[in-house]
Amino acid sequence: MKLIKINIIIVVLLSGCALPQFSLKPAGKGNQKTIPGSTIQIDFFENTSPLSSSIVSSLFTESLRDLMQAQTSLNLVSEDGDIIFSGAIKEYKISPINIQAGSETAAQNRLTMSVFVDEYFTKIDSVGLSKHRVSAFVDYNSTEDFNSIEESLIESLNYQLTQDIFDKAFGGEW
Repeated sequence: MKLIKINIIIVVLLSGCALPQFSLKPAGKGNQKTIPGSTIQIDFFENTSPLSSSIVSSLFTESLRDLMQAQTSLNLVSEDGDIIFSGAIKEYKISPINIQAGSETAAQNRLTMSVFVDEYFTKIDSVGLSKHRVSAFVDYNSTEDFNSIEESLIESLNYQLTQDIFDKAFGGEW
């Protein structure tokens, strides 16, 4: 009998506790705008830089698609999207940095990637980015084998680049 009373008290106490609810919408704005459309098309971003890599184009394109699906309610389509992203990887280069004193070798190298993005809202003709450049870099020790760390470096760059593209496309009033 005592066990039943304890269980009833626990159920009553737990049912009275509400879980907090969070919203990612900005507070204080009664006139909320939404992204104009329900579908997004992200075309393949070809690497047109002098330094070619067999994986950079596919990893970047997939990272941008993944981010848009994760952070919006837009459905990814292969053609006729309400919002279209296209462009190319124009810069993918390695530069020496931190030259060591008394030596002509660098302690670190910098991998830089720049992407030119065209973005169009097909439902609103006046909104869009034209050849908008986003760029990011990541540094690594020159003693490391680039081929063995390239994919992880590209993932770091893609995180920075895709977030910047998202912020520029949907930031502000959206």
